[in-house]
Amino acid sequence: MAWLLPRLRLACVLLRDALVLFACLWAGKAMAALLPFSFPGSILGMLLLFVLLNLQVVKLRWVEAGAGVLLRHMALLFIPVGVGLLAYLDAFADSLLLIMLNVLAGITLILLVVGRLYQRLNQ
Repeated sequence: MAWLLPRLRLACVLLRDALVLFACLWAGKAMAALLPFSFPGSILGMLLLFVLLNLQVVKLRWVEAGAGVLLRHMALLFIPVGVGLLAYLDAFADSLLLIMLNVLAGITLILLVVGRLYQRLNQ
């Protein structure tokens, strides 16, 4: 029976963490529904969580364990996306060159901006 208490405590912590994360997600989706333009609610929820964590309205320990579980299993969460891409493989293959050029341009731009910022901050 002594083994049950730590597992029950962990389950309660993970449930609390999940509820805080989902509350931010749902609030972000509600804000996205109110906007006059299309914007992903999940991104707004993440921004809301970031602001709440910075203002210390939400304590880090309230989401740390639950976020750790999600991060540990993140690779599994990308499997449905990969399978969904297979349905559009023809369109993906037709645009592969353009996609690769955009990826390379993005990486180059990021490296240039970060390098310039690093040089300015170290003067």
